[in-house]
Amino acid sequence: MMQDSLARALGGLKGARMDGVAAEEIRKRLQLAWTERAASRRPSRLVVPGFARVFAVAALVVVVAFSTMRASADSALYGARVAVEDALVSFQSDPVEYLTQLYTERLEEAARFDATGNALAASRARSAQSDALRLLNQISPEPEQSPEPSASTVITLPSPSPTPETSASPTESPTPALTATPRPTIARTLTPKPATSSPTPTPTPKPTTTTTKPSLTPPPTPMSVHAYGYVLYADGTGVDGACVSTSLDGICVAGSIKGRVDLQFTAKKGQAITFYFRTYDAARGGTLHGKVTVTVAGTEVALGIITLR
Repeated sequence: MMQDSLARALGGLKGARMDGVAAEEIRKRLQLAWTERAASRRPSRLVVPGFARVFAVAALVVVVAFSTMRASADSALYGARVAVEDALVSFQSDPVEYLTQLYTERLEEAARFDATGNALAASRARSAQSDALRLLNQISPEPEQSPEPSASTVITLPSPSPTPETSASPTESPTPALTATPRPTIARTLTPKPATSSPTPTPTPKPTTTTTKPSLTPPPTPMSVHAYGYVLYADGTGVDGACVSTSLDGICVAGSIKGRVDLQFTAKKGQAITFYFRTYDAARGGTLHGKVTVTVAGTEVALGIITLR
């Protein structure tokens, strides 16, 4: 009996229609529930903390700086490396040593790229080498000890002895003596005239000549002089072991180390000295020569760049 009543009730609901307001409310609830379900299943985006971003930027800067400072002459970052290295000169405690090391490194780099046949990279390295040499010549280096005894040798140059100046004393010209001629006395018969005495000539005084001896300027005192410079081949490569002498094909008094020459000698201020350089290289045509003449103006003398040809 109850089952029949329940079946009739469900049959009646099957044919009944829901109210429009209730249907709209149910539709909104279903749409909201579906949206929340889809949002819960959506994967969350990766959130990067702030300190991680700062660390990543710092790491990128370090990598770029390291790559720049290790860039070779065939890299696009080589110009930035040279600019940074040149800018660091003013922050060095010993700028001469720093620039000497830069010059040596760039010289070896240019020679290495010349050997491999990379002309573009070699020209960049030689340009950087010229920049280091220009900066080195702009500062006043202190006298430094040479790493090998052959590169710094004390030599004594003969100095011309001063010739004493002779002063010629003027010769006094003789003063002619005047001779008095007596006038004859004429005797008149009618009116006697008293005899007149002829005047006695006054002797001319001799001029007094004072000879002033010129003062001799004392010769300059010999002093110890430090000379430095660079000996290069025609292609800009430094010459190692070049002979330095004070006469053409004379005895070697010093030698070059990786292109640099340092020597000590004794000279006087204002003295002109000529140094001769030579080396033998069979690959470059045999014996190559060069020379430079400098005038001693102080205890430091810059020889400049000497090219052997």
